[in-house]
Amino acid sequence: MFELILMRHAKSDWSSHTADIDRPLSDRGVQDAIRMGAHLNQLHLVPDRMVVSTAQRTQETASLLLNNLAVDEKNIIFDKALYLADMDTLCETIALYAVDNQRLLILAHNPGMDYMVSYLASSAPSLSSSGKLMTTCAVACFSLDSLESIKKPGQGVLHNLIRPQEIFDNL
Repeated sequence: MFELILMRHAKSDWSSHTADIDRPLSDRGVQDAIRMGAHLNQLHLVPDRMVVSTAQRTQETASLLLNNLAVDEKNIIFDKALYLADMDTLCETIALYAVDNQRLLILAHNPGMDYMVSYLASSAPSLSSSGKLMTTCAVACFSLDSLESIKKPGQGVLHNLIRPQEIFDNL
């Protein structure tokens, strides 16, 4: 058995006028990432390993999460295959880095994160009030019986689907 956390990067700054891969986080994205790291720590959902897309916004999100999550630097991997990865690439990445009895966090982009959450979940996950599944900085926490579980849909138990606006608006 292993645990998998799928996370979409925090809100990016569309006014930055840079190439997509170089787009930084917005002010709201910075705040959401910091608070999500604190929230994951409070829930004892600290990953053993993080695999992060090489896009600027995912790297910034990871850095801000680490303000509150004690992940050894040697267990943080930047993988260019995660930049705008499709579901097949995400499955391959999970298979490459997942280890039994550990918690793996994949930090990447939509639509891939939406596809993976829907694919893995044994029952349909709920949408946000805006009709979205993985909003920016959203986290989906799964347990899976084995690496073979990612080869068939509906094999993951979705324990938490955490969206910033749903938890932080009440603070």
